[in-house]
Amino acid sequence: MTRQTAFALLLALLLILQAAMILICGPAQAKDPEAAPKFKKILVGKNSLRVEVVETLEKQERGLMFRQSLPENEGMLFVYREPQELAFWMRNTFIPLDIVFVGADGIILNIHQAKPLDESVLYRSAGAAKYVIETNQGWFYRHGIRPGDRVTFGR
Repeated sequence: MTRQTAFALLLALLLILQAAMILICGPAQAKDPEAAPKFKKILVGKNSLRVEVVETLEKQERGLMFRQSLPENEGMLFVYREPQELAFWMRNTFIPLDIVFVGADGIILNIHQAKPLDESVLYRSAGAAKYVIETNQGWFYRHGIRPGDRVTFGR
């Protein structure tokens, strides 16, 4: 088998797996209203960010895995019951991300710029975090947001 043939077969297999995931995940969300994403607007400093809220362990474990893109001014908000030391990694995550740890008081503890698919690094909170925000890499920098700034979650 030539190298080009092997590559073509691998690419075909990846496309089949992606189609299977769409078929499997799509209908499951249609049947279960709890599986449908829940969005809300938050304020980061004075900047509005639309976030998908993930509160269940299953959704938190999946996060932004397997997604190919994320619209500008959108992200994902992880909400934990209690503030705790947290660590995130980039397994199966194709999008370069800002990972932002936020305390229970809404103050940003720290901001990491995470490399796609890099499992060699754990991005850790600089203290007990109750929330984590993931958005396109550079979003916080472009908006002048730094540790110590406030996130307002609203109701």
